[in-house]
Amino acid sequence: MRFNTKKFYELTKTRGFEAADLVISQGHSLSATVYHGEIESYSEENTIDATARGIINGKLGACVTEKFDKDTVEFMVDSIEQTAKVIETNDPVIIYKGSKKYHRGNYYNKALFEIPFEEKKKILFEIEKKLFAYDKRINEVASVSYSESSSEEILTNSYGLKLKIKKSDFSIVAQITVKEKDEIRADYGVFAGNNLEEFDIDKFVKELAEKTLKKLGGTQCKSKKYPVILNPECSATLLRAFLSSTNAEDVQKNSSLFIGKLGQQVASKKLTVTENPLAKNIFFDYFDDEGVAIEKKDIIKKGVLQTYLYTLETAAKDGVEPTGNGRRGAGKASAGLGYIIVKPGRKSEEEMLSSIKEGVYITDLEGLHAGMNARSGNFSLQSQGFVIRDGKLAEPLALITVSGNLMEMFNNIKDIGSNSKFLLQGMASCPSMSVKKLFISGK
Repeated sequence: MRFNTKKFYELTKTRGFEAADLVISQGHSLSATVYHGEIESYSEENTIDATARGIINGKLGACVTEKFDKDTVEFMVDSIEQTAKVIETNDPVIIYKGSKKYHRGNYYNKALFEIPFEEKKKILFEIEKKLFAYDKRINEVASVSYSESSSEEILTNSYGLKLKIKKSDFSIVAQITVKEKDEIRADYGVFAGNNLEEFDIDKFVKELAEKTLKKLGGTQCKSKKYPVILNPECSATLLRAFLSSTNAEDVQKNSSLFIGKLGQQVASKKLTVTENPLAKNIFFDYFDDEGVAIEKKDIIKKGVLQTYLYTLETAAKDGVEPTGNGRRGAGKASAGLGYIIVKPGRKSEEEMLSSIKEGVYITDLEGLHAGMNARSGNFSLQSQGFVIRDGKLAEPLALITVSGNLMEMFNNIKDIGSNSKFLLQGMASCPSMSVKKLFISGK
């Protein structure tokens, strides 16, 4: 049953709402996992939900539902009224009238869903077969999974705003373990996009197998401060943790690293970070969850902090324009960072390595939630990587911990590499980064 949008806005007007908005989201998803030549799991579903908000008596109420019938509209309006009554704060409440300009677009590939599932299943079986055949030390392929989804979101409000976006994507994930004598190491590989023809099975298998096999023989280095190179994945992980302090709400609550730092140097002059959710990839968006237009913008330029990230509410408190970073659940929005691009440097990773006589190359970071203090910027994270000796990668490292402070670390960047990499989990295009010194705990 379709949601009666017209009736919803008529009823909110009758009930005395000052303004209201509505988001209808529809999606389709499919996922499958193979294990030892068999389909281990398969699921397929269609979803639809509605999220509505309304301002009544100066308070913001909200409702979310996945049930659609003749009573849905009245149920949602009643729910908004009830939740608004229990709000006790006097924070600004805003339903956005709309931006002057939107960079409208979609990121949807119809052809992805025209490919029969049998062909997608064959890809999974072939990945598994080639991983086992790649090297006898690959003792297990724990899983090979495929997932795809399509989504359509329509945001409307009582001011007449109507925004629509349609997206699609797929991902392939494989997990393996390798064994030599009594030592076992594990890793995984991920590929994502919305055009299956861009997926190269042999390249995927080789990259996953090689990076996992290189972990064998891992040892610990002596505990001390070392020059460190972070690979693209680790660089992006720590950078997003650093940039979480750009949330204006945290600044207003005095719980950010960047209090009073707007327009000031917060990192090395070598670091420039641009947020660009308008880039045509799986992170594409042209409006945020509050209906504010998204624009490409610098977050850090040559080490100088350019902006905080604002929702409608936090922007109103500071008397500035929202930045298009609103992310919301049922009601109150919080600011979230979109797809970021780190400006690459001129040196290759090999050139950065060549300048280090003794150091550590970090390939994996674990325990980010437990080992990262967002307020202070201090971190202590379990890590893996390699010794850097005489300008080259040497023996693998395991059971080590890298410690430092985000503000100090990003101010002590020695070089940024030219090896930019698109990262699904980091929501970034990011190269490797060379840091002057970080403390490594080993033996």
